[in-house]
Amino acid sequence: MPLLVVYGLLLVGLVVGLLWPGVLGRLATRRRVLAFIGVPVGLGTLGLYLGVVYYVTDLPVLLALAATACLAWAAAAFLRGRRAAGGRSARSTRRAFLAGGAGLVLGVLSGLSVDRVERQRREVLARGEQERQAAVRAPGARRRIVDGAVRVFPIHTGDTVVTYGQFYGGLDGWEGLNGYLRTLVDKAQIAVPVYAYLIDHPRHGLMLVDTGVNGEQAHDHDGYYNHNRMVSRLLTQRDEYRLTPEQDLRVRLARLGYDAKEITTVFLTHVHDDHAGGLRYLPQATVVLDRRDWEHGTVYPYSFDLVKDNLSFPAFDSGAFGAFPDSQDHFGDGSLILLPTPGHSPGHMCVLLRLDAGNVLFMGDTLYTLPHLATDQVRQMTIGGADTTHQIESARRIQHLLASGPATVPLFAHDNTRYQSDLVVSAFAHGTPGKEGLRELRRYMEAVLTSGWRLRPGHTPRFVPPASGTGLGRVELR
Repeated sequence: MPLLVVYGLLLVGLVVGLLWPGVLGRLATRRRVLAFIGVPVGLGTLGLYLGVVYYVTDLPVLLALAATACLAWAAAAFLRGRRAAGGRSARSTRRAFLAGGAGLVLGVLSGLSVDRVERQRREVLARGEQERQAAVRAPGARRRIVDGAVRVFPIHTGDTVVTYGQFYGGLDGWEGLNGYLRTLVDKAQIAVPVYAYLIDHPRHGLMLVDTGVNGEQAHDHDGYYNHNRMVSRLLTQRDEYRLTPEQDLRVRLARLGYDAKEITTVFLTHVHDDHAGGLRYLPQATVVLDRRDWEHGTVYPYSFDLVKDNLSFPAFDSGAFGAFPDSQDHFGDGSLILLPTPGHSPGHMCVLLRLDAGNVLFMGDTLYTLPHLATDQVRQMTIGGADTTHQIESARRIQHLLASGPATVPLFAHDNTRYQSDLVVSAFAHGTPGKEGLRELRRYMEAVLTSGWRLRPGHTPRFVPPASGTGLGRVELR
């Protein structure tokens, strides 16, 4: 932040100095302003570009621009040499030849780098595909069970790297524009899981709630997000996703005995790319999402390119559902209910699924983890203003829904606590938790949270810095 402040002051000084040089002092001239302020500003701009915006795919363009600049300099030096006389003419000619030679070399490097950058991308993707195929063929895969039961399988599709404050600091000033700026400079980072959920329904077929991230996002970040140009560059970091071959959505489905091509419906809680990346593998699926999110949310178009003609927008005209004034009975038989929970994004929604033994509520990003249900003590970064108000209202409605439905359990997209890694994964290992599995999850929830949605002792998150001083920290519950 101090560097950004200094850069901003220099930028203001440059503009003022070029417009009104005398403001900076009696000896100030535009040439001196350019020399003493313009050069640091130029270097600062280049540093910001390389640190924040630069993609590997830019290399050919940057080399071409440098080549053009050298050739222009050579032409200018040559013209000055022709007008000059004696020694000055010789010096200008030498500069022209040196600049021209550098320009030619940079031009050749630009041409060569085009193929090199693309070849490197192809190698990365080919290697990833080989590793994925090996993971599918590895021993230990299951056979699909067909017995008429509704099954739900948590699918861990890698991790995302976030700042601790973004995840847990919503009550500590991480809100709105200020919160976003802090994500750019705060290096207290943690890795949290990204979960999608497979639903195998005997009447309605195979469905997914969210799709996680894909291999290109994790291993070819610059190439993947270059499809969206500058906006994606400013909103993403190239090391934000981690995905092993075994965590690829297609691999996880195959290991459970399913094929991604069998998925008929995707319920997208919201359009953020850590929930929509897997859509690249599901071109045949109908994608159900809130129209407000599609029209006003942060959409990365490339993730949706293959499904943009398969979108379905619920009308939320099925009447009230508990504390929710609007809902959508998607299939018309009460088996799956869509609930609007705006705030994290304009059209965020949760999904309630009825099982034989009870209900599961897919939370998306309304609340990140089980401790976040204590929304007055633990809160993620919020957008600010009315959006923060809407998100808190959505959290209150979820609290009411869970309190009034003792057979309903929440399933989170990013829970990094024991609730997800041990209890949820164990209870849904075969897709059917049964009454006892759901009761065990509720018992744990009640051991973490009071009936008034306060955290019990021993469950408040705290950031633990990395032992080496660099790298990722971790979260402890104390």
